[in-house]
Amino acid sequence: MIMPMKRIYVMSLRKEADRILDVLAGLGAVHLEHEQTPQGGDLNDLNDQNQALTKALLILEEFQTKKGCARTSTLEIPQAVVNEILELKERISEVNENISVIQNNIALWSPWGSFDPEDIRVLMSKGIFIRLCQGTGKDLKKVPEGVAVQTITQNGRQILFAVISASLVELPFTVLDFPSMGLSQMKRQLGEARQKLDTMTSKLREFCQYEQALLKALNSKKEELKFKEALSGMGRVESIVYLKGFCPEERCPELESVAQKEKWIVLTEEPATEDKVPTYLKNPKWVELVNPVFNFMSIIPGYREADVSFCFLFFFSIFFGMLIGDAGYGLVFFLLTFWLHRKAKSTVSDQTAFYLIYVLSSCAMIWGALTGTFFGVSLFGKFVKPLVPWLGTEKNVQLLCFTIGAAHLTIAHIWRGLRKLPTLLVLSDVGWVAIVWCSFFYAQQFILSVPVPAFINPMGLVAFIIIILFSQPFQDILKDITGFSIGILLTVLTVISTLIDVISYIRLFAVGTAGLALAEAFNQMALSAGFHNLLMGLMSILILVAGHLLNIILGVMAIMVHGLRLNILEFSGHLSLEWSGVKYHPFKRLTKESF
Repeated sequence: MIMPMKRIYVMSLRKEADRILDVLAGLGAVHLEHEQTPQGGDLNDLNDQNQALTKALLILEEFQTKKGCARTSTLEIPQAVVNEILELKERISEVNENISVIQNNIALWSPWGSFDPEDIRVLMSKGIFIRLCQGTGKDLKKVPEGVAVQTITQNGRQILFAVISASLVELPFTVLDFPSMGLSQMKRQLGEARQKLDTMTSKLREFCQYEQALLKALNSKKEELKFKEALSGMGRVESIVYLKGFCPEERCPELESVAQKEKWIVLTEEPATEDKVPTYLKNPKWVELVNPVFNFMSIIPGYREADVSFCFLFFFSIFFGMLIGDAGYGLVFFLLTFWLHRKAKSTVSDQTAFYLIYVLSSCAMIWGALTGTFFGVSLFGKFVKPLVPWLGTEKNVQLLCFTIGAAHLTIAHIWRGLRKLPTLLVLSDVGWVAIVWCSFFYAQQFILSVPVPAFINPMGLVAFIIIILFSQPFQDILKDITGFSIGILLTVLTVISTLIDVISYIRLFAVGTAGLALAEAFNQMALSAGFHNLLMGLMSILILVAGHLLNIILGVMAIMVHGLRLNILEFSGHLSLEWSGVKYHPFKRLTKESF
């Protein structure tokens, strides 16, 4: 649920500013709002230090070996190590660029063989002019008289050749500039550059031992920056400083107790309508499984919106199962997650994402068991039979999709209606529920050719009238007839949109069927190749592995596009949920060395 919040003001003497922040950080309950924009040289310096530390950690992550190295959590002068890491990275980049240039020159001049450009310059100073050229057979016929041509190599139509003359004559083809050094010297420089690169890379990898120490320093700097920003953002009136923010209602007594002890003045009040109140979601652990999805999509309901965490999780799990649609794929997700979970158990603090994937992959396995789909239907068809044969008919699955869609949108309108109580505006959502189910029957007629029951049209007309009358207060209708007329037109368009939304749930069937068809295509390819001998067996296995891996990837993409869309757009649109929230971030101490 979305926890109730109070707007709070804390006031004290200016000399107590640091103490206020230190105590509030220990309390960890107040979401601060700056009274004025934080600014100052200290903030700029801290930002620069944080960026340097972040960059250094990214560099260490890039260059660390699989074996890893011994870690130390202490470092007396982290900035000196950071500067050296950044400098080494810059020098490594320069050497890599130099290596690239040398390799390109070697590739360009290797066809000419090994020669010393200085020898050619000496000959030219003595009146023997040698120039290196490239062209075609036609170009060679244009060689001036008194000029000797020596072909070096030919690649297709392109010919590399040397032109030797007693004077500097004009040539009718491309003349190359001499390289600054010979091929052997280029190769020697390449070896030296690579050795230099290895030395610097090894030295950089030695700094992996300071990774934990630098991470600790970064967290400390972030905390210091947060403290300085809060200090700079405080309001000041003569000898008084004050700050404002939001605090969960359940923790306000705790804040007031601290204020009484510290002799501060604390004011609490209900947030105003125009306040941008942060959203603090607090749910049971099993409902919080959906949080990784919210974090990944960077969405959170607004403070005055509905917390749909459970509903989102429930339907998203169903959508996942139907879109993946295969027990074999679900098993792959489950086992892969189990393996990653075991490996990362000691290093990942928040393991909610692992448990979420366990739930989602289990839903895919359940749907696959219901439909008898395990890596397609032909590969293991003799052993895997559908638990619910009714789901083996396309029309039945399409009907189920429409039913899920209508139920999903009905929940949205019932929920929205309950939020309008005790006003009569709740009746508008009663009308919308009726429109949703009218759309359900019309969807069947359009897609499944099922006749619409006789009562649907009268029900839809009554629902439309109810929506028009109770979508806004009747007094507003009388005041603004023009707006009322526009409202009727918009309602008609919304009714059409509702029909489209219900029909859109057929994507669960369409995507699942497409995945099954692709799996079957690869199964048939593998079975056609057969397992008659070792070579054909290996080829069939390769087809199966590659094909099903591709299908799994496409299934994940379908989840990202369709599974999330049905919750974030269709359902949320009918609930009037805009995901306009700002996440609750209390000002608190994260490290012992902070502040």
